[in-house]
Amino acid sequence: MASPRTDDVEQLLQLLTLEEKVSLLAGADTWQTNEISRLGIGSLKTTDGPSGARGQLAVDGPTAAFLPGPISQAATWSKQQLRSVGRLLCEEARTKAAQILLAPTICLSRNPLGGRNFESFGEDPFLTGSLATEYVAGVQETGQVMATVKHFVANEQEWQRFTIDAKVSEKALREMYLKPFEMVVRSNTTPGCLMTSYNVINGAHADMNHHLLQEVLRGDWGFKGLVMSDWGGTNSTAESVIAGLDLEMPGPPSKRGELLLEAVKKTENPDELLKAIDSSAGQILSMCKRMGLLGLSEEEALQTRKQLEQSSTTQEGIKLMRTVAAQGAVLLKNDNSTLPLKPADLSGKQVAFIGPNALLGTPGGGGSATMNPQYLSQPMTSFKAAVEAQGLHTRVVYTQGAYSKKWLPLFKKDQWKSQSSGEDGKNLVRVDFYTTRDLSGPILETQHRNSSWVDFIDSAPLPLQKAHVPPYSFRVTSTVRPQTTGNHRFGVASVGEARLFIDGELVLDNCNWTETSEAFYSFGSREKISSKHMNAGQTYDLVVEGWTKPGLSEDGSLHFFSGHPSVRIGFEEELPKDMIDTAVKTADESDYSVVILGIDDEWESEGYDRQFMDLPGTQNELAEALLTRCKHPERLIFINQSGSPVELPWEDKCSTLVQAWYGGQEAGNGLSDLLLGVTNPSGRMPISWPRKYADLPYAADKEMWPGVDGKVIYKEECHLGYRYYLHNNVQPHFWFGYGLSYTQFESSVQLEVKNPDSWSFNATVKNVGSADGEETVQLYAWPSGKDTERRLVAFDKTPVLKPGEEISLRLNVRKRELASWEGDVDGQWVLPEGVWQFAVAKHAGDTDVKTIEAPVQSARTWKASEW
Repeated sequence: MASPRTDDVEQLLQLLTLEEKVSLLAGADTWQTNEISRLGIGSLKTTDGPSGARGQLAVDGPTAAFLPGPISQAATWSKQQLRSVGRLLCEEARTKAAQILLAPTICLSRNPLGGRNFESFGEDPFLTGSLATEYVAGVQETGQVMATVKHFVANEQEWQRFTIDAKVSEKALREMYLKPFEMVVRSNTTPGCLMTSYNVINGAHADMNHHLLQEVLRGDWGFKGLVMSDWGGTNSTAESVIAGLDLEMPGPPSKRGELLLEAVKKTENPDELLKAIDSSAGQILSMCKRMGLLGLSEEEALQTRKQLEQSSTTQEGIKLMRTVAAQGAVLLKNDNSTLPLKPADLSGKQVAFIGPNALLGTPGGGGSATMNPQYLSQPMTSFKAAVEAQGLHTRVVYTQGAYSKKWLPLFKKDQWKSQSSGEDGKNLVRVDFYTTRDLSGPILETQHRNSSWVDFIDSAPLPLQKAHVPPYSFRVTSTVRPQTTGNHRFGVASVGEARLFIDGELVLDNCNWTETSEAFYSFGSREKISSKHMNAGQTYDLVVEGWTKPGLSEDGSLHFFSGHPSVRIGFEEELPKDMIDTAVKTADESDYSVVILGIDDEWESEGYDRQFMDLPGTQNELAEALLTRCKHPERLIFINQSGSPVELPWEDKCSTLVQAWYGGQEAGNGLSDLLLGVTNPSGRMPISWPRKYADLPYAADKEMWPGVDGKVIYKEECHLGYRYYLHNNVQPHFWFGYGLSYTQFESSVQLEVKNPDSWSFNATVKNVGSADGEETVQLYAWPSGKDTERRLVAFDKTPVLKPGEEISLRLNVRKRELASWEGDVDGQWVLPEGVWQFAVAKHAGDTDVKTIEAPVQSARTWKASEW
C-alpha cells in the first residue's frame, strides 16, 4: 500500500517512525539533510556563505558570483544596497539548487585581530542589526531561499573556538552581542534559520545552552525558525536536542543517529527527549514545507539529493557587485585633492601600480567565505582598460615592490598543467583515491581539479564521506613549467601525511609531523618548504602523495575538520632581491603611483586569528621607502585592502589614502571607478581603527584576549569599539562612521514628532560642493551630561545629490533603543527619567555638532519579551 503524500506537518509527525524522525535531525552529507522518500519528504540543501553562494565545493565546483565582503557591504551604510545584496544572493543560491543560505554573520568585530572580522558588519550592534535585517529580507523576499543568521553568540574569536568559554555579563550580552540577532529575529522578515556558534557561553556550549536557545531565542523573542549547529559544532546527543538544537550538521551524524536512538532507549523517563525530537523534526518539516519539499512523489523526493549546480549571474547582478565594491571603499585622506584622477592628469602620462595586491587583488577572506569566482577583476588591469576606453593614451606599469604572503603562493594557472587538462585550461591537477593508507590496490575514484589547494572536506568520494573517516590515500599528478630560472621553492601543508616528488625525486617529506598550524581550519601541519633549481620553460612532473593521519581537536577528540588528508601545494619562483629599489625608481619615473597594500585570505580567515596588526612582509618598508625617497611623495596614492585594521606607521607622511576592504570579483573595477571619479566615494567606517594595537585593552590583558585557561573574559562590558575610545578618552586613528567624499555636505536635524514609544527626527542634507555625491546621515544619542556614552541610534543614506541639491530624511528612534539592561538573566530593560541629547555627526567622535534635547518625562521599563 502506497504511503500518503501530504504537506501537513502534524500528519507527517504521526506517520514518521522514531528512526525517521531522528534521521531528520542530522545531515545526510556535508550540505544536505536526509530525504524520506516513502512519505514524499525531500532534502534541504544548504550553501555557504556570506560573500556568495558557492555550492557544494569550495574551490573546484561550478563558479559563483563573489560579492564584496560583508565588512565592505557594511561600509556602504546603505540599507537599500544590503537589500539588493540579499536579493542577488537568493538568485545565486538558486543556481546552486540550495534552499538555505548560511549567512549573514552578525557577530561583532570585538578585536582587530579577529580572524572573521571581514565576515561581520562591524563593531556596532545597531548598524549590524539594521543592515542584517535588510540583507535577510532580500534573501527571503521570494520565499525560495531562507537566510541563516550566525553565529549565536559571542563568537568573536577563532582561537580555541571549539572550546573557549566566553564570559560575558547578561548586560553586555543583551545590549551588544545579542542585540543584532534580536533586531533581525523581531523584524517583519524574521530569518528562517539560525546557526549556533562553536564556543561555550558562560559555562554552556552554544548548541546546548538552555538560557540562550529556550529562554532568550524561543521565549523572549518568539523565534519560530530552524536552529542548526555550526559544522561539527554539536557537543552532545540528548542534551542539545532538549536545549532546542534542531539540526546537527554536517552528516553523517557524529552525535545523533544511532547514538540518539540509543539515548532514547537508555533514558528512564524518555518523554522529555521524545517531545524534543518531535519538536525538532517538526521544525525540519516546516522548513521543507516552506521550500516546497513536502508532498512529493517517491522519485521526486529522491531527486532532491541530486540537483545540478550552475553558474549564472545577470548583468544587473554584476553591476550591483561593482557598485557595492566602489561604494564600500572609504576615502580616509585626500589632502591635496589628488583624487579623482582627471583626464587632463592622465593623458599621455604614466601611472605605476605598485604593491603585492596591485596585480592580484584581494577578493575576500578565507574559510567559509572562500569562493570559486566567475572571474576576478584586478586593480591594475581594470584601471588600464578604463583609461584605454577613454582614449587617454596613458601608460600603465607594474612592479611588485614587496612580499606579503604567509604561505608560498598557490600555483598560477600558467605555471602548471595536468596531462588531462582540456583546451579550456581547466583540470590542472589529477587526483586518484585509494581505500588504503599506502596507495595500494585499485583506484577508487579519479577527480580533476583546478587549484593546488586540494581539500577533500566537502569532495571526498562518497564511500569516504562518513562521520568517522576510514583510512585512505591519494596521489596528485600534474606538470610544472616555471617561467624563470632559479632556485624555486615548493611548500606543503597537509591534514594527514604527504610527500612531494619532482621527476621522481623526493623533494619534500611532510610525514611524522606533530605541530599544527593555521592551515585547514587549524587542523593542518605547518608548511614545510624545500627548494629545487629549475629552468625556465622546462616541464617537470609533479607528484604529491598523501594519506590519513587521524587528527585531534582541542579537547583531544576526533573532529569533522581533521579526518580527510587534504593538502595545500605552494610554489614560488625565486624573487628578485631589489624589489623596493625598483619600486622607488618606477615611482620616480611615473606621474602618479597607486600603491596597493594589505592582507588577504591567508591572514584573515575562519579557523585562526591574526597574531599582529602590522602589515605583513616588507610592505611597511616599501611604503616608508616610497614616502621618504621619492621625488614627489604627494603623487603617491595609497590603498589598503583588508577586512580589519592594520597598523600604518607611515600614514602621517602620505596625503592620499583609501581603505578598500575586500571587493569580491568586481574589486578591480570598483576601485578603478573610485580612482577615476566614476564613483564618488561614500563609504563610512563600520569599525573604529586604532593607531596601534597597544592602544587597546586586549594588548595588556590576556584574560580579555585570547583567553587564559580556556576562558576569555569580556571585561570591557559594553565599551566596545568607539564606545571604548569615548569612555577612555583615547583617540583612534579613524573613528567609526568616518569617511570623506569628492564633494561637501551640510546637515541639520529637527525633532518633529514625540510619541509615547518613539521620537521622529527630520534631517536635512545639502550638497554644497562641486561634484555629485551621496551622504550618510548618522544620528547619535547620549544622556545629558554624559557625552562619552553616545551611541548610534539611527542612520540613512541619501540618493546621489547634485551640487546645490537638498533632501530631507526621516529618522525614527524607538525609546527602547535607549534603555539599558538591568539585572541578570531575569532582568529587564530600563529607561530612567531624564534628558537625552541627539545630534547628527560626521562620525562617532565628532564634537562639532549641534544638539537637540528630548526629555524622558517618566521612567520606563520593558520586560525581556517586550519590543
